[in-house]
Amino acid sequence: MLKASVVAGVIMAGGRGRRANDPEKCLWPLCGIPLLFRVAGALAQVAEELIVLTTKNHARIAKYAEAWGIKVVYTPGEGYERDVQFAVKFAPAFIASCDLANLKPGHLEALANNAVFTTAVTKDGYPGLSYLPTPDMEKWSVVELGDLYDVDTPEDFEKAERECPTAYPLNADPNLLKPHEEVLEFRKYEVVKPIAVDYKTGVILDGHHRYAFLKNFKAVPVLLFDYDVIETNIDRRVILQAAYSGRLLPPKTTWHTYRGRHISQIPTIDVPIAKLLKSQL
Repeated sequence: MLKASVVAGVIMAGGRGRRANDPEKCLWPLCGIPLLFRVAGALAQVAEELIVLTTKNHARIAKYAEAWGIKVVYTPGEGYERDVQFAVKFAPAFIASCDLANLKPGHLEALANNAVFTTAVTKDGYPGLSYLPTPDMEKWSVVELGDLYDVDTPEDFEKAERECPTAYPLNADPNLLKPHEEVLEFRKYEVVKPIAVDYKTGVILDGHHRYAFLKNFKAVPVLLFDYDVIETNIDRRVILQAAYSGRLLPPKTTWHTYRGRHISQIPTIDVPIAKLLKSQL
């Protein structure tokens, strides 16, 4: 079990992405969901606050992190070792690189059992995950996490695509979400799948009935997709117009897929309503 003192999740997102040839690698959509929000979702399962450490050169990362309630702290961008020093003030905290493709709560639990600064290690080296129980970084230890991996190159990304790891939801303000379809009926739920949402516009892609049930909650579980890589069965402009105008389409009008797979089939977790209510007290 995780220690009760773990309260922050810090995401390192200020790298230059040299091996990936893209400084905004954090926004690469793995199975439709940007790496940044995959890492944030995994951390959100245990952290009370999420923080992104990035630079002024990563404007889109900062913009969309803040849009979804993640605090942004700017660093000089002088390398991981120097920038990670900015995470010290958030201890106790987990520190995770934004490109950890398959990060899950179990990885965090494995690190949280240690009383000193602890870093994950794999056969390939250090993937970029640490636990900082106190601001003291002088004493440290390592924990072997053989199945954890990061995305450094396009080849790494394609390998991760084939696996399509489980994506964990963020809790978001329901007022940020924009439905584009009417619902058939009001349904009550004891357990819900996260609502699929476009991270750039807030338009709901899948889960309108769940949204109708959850929209008066303080926060709702969402998976943030990149609409640019999602296929639709009708003109996307019609969907966006319906969402922004409030003139909703009939129920079940649209169908959203990613590489031939309906987005509801992207691996995720179910969220018990009782747990969701408890988290909002």
